[in-house]
Amino acid sequence: MTASFLPFTAGALGLLLLFLASGGPPAVAAVVSNRFFQFFSWAELLASGAAKRLGLDNTPTEAAKVNLAALVNNVLDPLRAMLGRPIRVTSGFRSPAVNEAIHGSSTSQHMQGEAADIMADGLDATLLLTAIVRSGLPFDQAIGYDPERGGHVHVSFTTHRANRREVLWAPASGGYRPWAVA
Repeated sequence: MTASFLPFTAGALGLLLLFLASGGPPAVAAVVSNRFFQFFSWAELLASGAAKRLGLDNTPTEAAKVNLAALVNNVLDPLRAMLGRPIRVTSGFRSPAVNEAIHGSSTSQHMQGEAADIMADGLDATLLLTAIVRSGLPFDQAIGYDPERGGHVHVSFTTHRANRREVLWAPASGGYRPWAVA
């Protein structure tokens, strides 16, 4: 079994050890430091061209920061290690104002810090979606988008309920349909 399939990533293990050593939840400052991320930075998880362009605040809540850390530690870092190639976050956290401005879903997990839209060097959305599904990683949703709709993959992770491992495809014609690895 490779390190990418262990129940705890190095970052998640660090959070657990910090939690146990402190006798309670780690201070948010410790949780949000980059030292728990192997491949990703807070800057790329929080970047928003729409927020910048429209002058909107895209500051995450403390709970969203904790959720983003869980997403990176449980899905994004292990996926990057497994693929052995860079992953670019095209959309991470979205404040409700930013989400509304881009016409995002009113229930978008991006607003809770539980989702990121990603692209991987040398992989189209179909190949990246296949890799995520076959990885065994504990995702909540993985949605591949047709190139006409961005060509990215939305991936989410939650700590508030069981992760569904729901896999969808967003075709050029609109909407979503169930998707299975061939």
